[in-house]
Amino acid sequence: MLRKTWAATALVLACCPILAAGAAVSQFPGRPIRMVVPLAPGGNADIVARTVGQKMGENWGKPVVVDNRPGASGIIAAEIVARAAPDGYTMLVAGPAQVAINPSLYRRLPYNAAKDFSPVALGITSPMLLVAHPSFPANTTKELIELARSRPRAYSYASVGIGSPQHLAGELFKMITETQIVHVPYKGGGPATAALVGGQEAQFGFVGMGPVLPHVKAGRLKLLGISTARRSPAIPEVPTLHEHGVKDFDVSTWTAFVAPAGTPKSVVAKLNAGIVGALNLPGVREYLTNTGVEVTPSTPEELGRFMASEAVKFRRIVQAAGMRLD
Repeated sequence: MLRKTWAATALVLACCPILAAGAAVSQFPGRPIRMVVPLAPGGNADIVARTVGQKMGENWGKPVVVDNRPGASGIIAAEIVARAAPDGYTMLVAGPAQVAINPSLYRRLPYNAAKDFSPVALGITSPMLLVAHPSFPANTTKELIELARSRPRAYSYASVGIGSPQHLAGELFKMITETQIVHVPYKGGGPATAALVGGQEAQFGFVGMGPVLPHVKAGRLKLLGISTARRSPAIPEVPTLHEHGVKDFDVSTWTAFVAPAGTPKSVVAKLNAGIVGALNLPGVREYLTNTGVEVTPSTPEELGRFMASEAVKFRRIVQAAGMRLD
């Protein structure tokens, strides 16, 4: 009898870690959640993180803290999350650069984008707009291509930085149209937009919809086309580059949420439910849509497949353009 009692006690003790882990999952979140944003405040990723985080915090009764860690194409922020404890309390608000471009662009990275993160949810997608200064002679994408072909290296395009989706969109445009346009990188969407509005070094460029749409509406920039395969619901009257003869051109920016690899599936499911629930709130969806983005929540599995396909797309562009950075 005594032997059976000791055996039962040993079994309970052995199961304690499992029971404790199960209890921790069921009580998640038990403390504040940290969202690491790889960009400065004010951009799409920051807006999405703060909007979604606020609603998640209100729903769960635990604050969601946004931690902006800009710099090095998002490598700093991505490394922080890759090395964080896989408990669901740290997430990366990721864009194409961190998980789809950097692995092909940089020879050495302090993280493995394919192995160090657990997909949680896609948040938004957004087309890029091909815009030009009002004084630029071309008024359509077709006219821009003809002009660039007639004067190789005479015209420049702006991007928000080396290795950004906007930069790669410009490189893809060059390859498809067989034009020789010069890349002028700026440090972010704000400086790039300001340079285009001011008619400085670059005459045209690929920029996110949010920063440039007000300038287009005010006549400070003219809109030549949209970078995605289909037209944007925000401005359905504007044709895509594909419609203007730039075949198979489909590049967008997006914001997603990922956690450290090894985060329990049940915790990932709770995070996904919190993010998707916040995105689907009418007020949140309307607010984000008015900034020019499309709200596109997903399951973790859908996000995993999406990021893998985006990595393949951008790797092909990087390789074809011969772009490699140390």
